[in-house]
Amino acid sequence: MAELDVKKMVNNKPGIKRVEIEYKDMNYIIINLEENVIDVNGALWEFKITKEDRDKLEEMLWTYEELDEYDYWPDKSKDHAPMSPIWRLAFYDEFDTYYHKSGTLKYPDNFMDIVNFLKNLK
Repeated sequence: MAELDVKKMVNNKPGIKRVEIEYKDMNYIIINLEENVIDVNGALWEFKITKEDRDKLEEMLWTYEELDEYDYWPDKSKDHAPMSPIWRLAFYDEFDTYYHKSGTLKYPDNFMDIVNFLKNLK
């Protein structure tokens, strides 16, 4: 029996309306780009974002769409419980499609750049 390797690709990247990020020890950021409201670890505020900054944010987020899920069982030769994620990134596009990535071993490239970008929105 032949196996078919299918990789989902998003060619026409729709706008993003909501982002959820968890990182380090129970830190989180939830941002609503439709209402320009951000929640960083319980601190809630409104922000303004330029078209250029929004495009930059969406470009940074869409780079993770093609990222493979990080392995929760890094040593397949041993029978052990799955590891807990150290980071999670989820977002909804303008058509309410849900995208989710997470990992247990290390942060992906530029992950903390997104965190810092979001925390600095005013």
